[in-house]
Amino acid sequence: MQRYFAQNFNLKENVITLSSDDIFHISKVMRMRVGDTFECVADGKIFLCEITSFTPFLFKIAAELKENHEICGFIRLLYCVPKGEKLDLVIQKATELGVNEIVLINSERSVAKIEKDKKEKKLERFNKIIKEASEQSKRSSLMKLTDVISFSEISKYKADINLLAYEKSDQNLDEVEQILHSAKGKTVNVIVGAEGGISPKEVEICNANNYKIISLGKRILRSETACFYILSLLSFYMD
Repeated sequence: MQRYFAQNFNLKENVITLSSDDIFHISKVMRMRVGDTFECVADGKIFLCEITSFTPFLFKIAAELKENHEICGFIRLLYCVPKGEKLDLVIQKATELGVNEIVLINSERSVAKIEKDKKEKKLERFNKIIKEASEQSKRSSLMKLTDVISFSEISKYKADINLLAYEKSDQNLDEVEQILHSAKGKTVNVIVGAEGGISPKEVEICNANNYKIISLGKRILRSETACFYILSLLSFYMD
């Protein structure tokens, strides 16, 4: 069943409003009719809603659904901005894998950077990707993507476990597995570099902020593949 996230809501008065884009999707893309139902998420609660009118568009709450598709804990991906369309793909798949927040980093070796004058427009597009991926994967909360920072600002984001995926790490996978086993119910930061990797200076910043430097195996992974790999592991262990 199709799921949407409310644009505005007042649950005390059972008032929920959808965006014009969602109403267009319901009526023109999904071609729903009066009496058809859809799911709507408001304030983390999931409701089964029945369409009662299209002119104007109205619906009523038929039932509250008891579902939980969120992970046990909080994953924050701090991702160094990659080039091309890789970022769109990582945002989409991170949402599907249960990530709670993404913070973008204009790192030393990022070929592409998000400048201040383009930040708001970029974030608007990224958040549209997040909303659509959240609806598709049946999430009950929207992942946050609210900031673009320099590497030195990672100290602003606190967590119980801080991880840096680094191709030059000599840590074996057994040690990584021990860390992942302890992640359930905790807040986890994970930093993944762009195409050029993490610079020595940025590794020093991570060390100063108590990041554990981990290996993702014997093979050198593409930036986006490294994200999918570590986020999949975290999602598995925290679920």
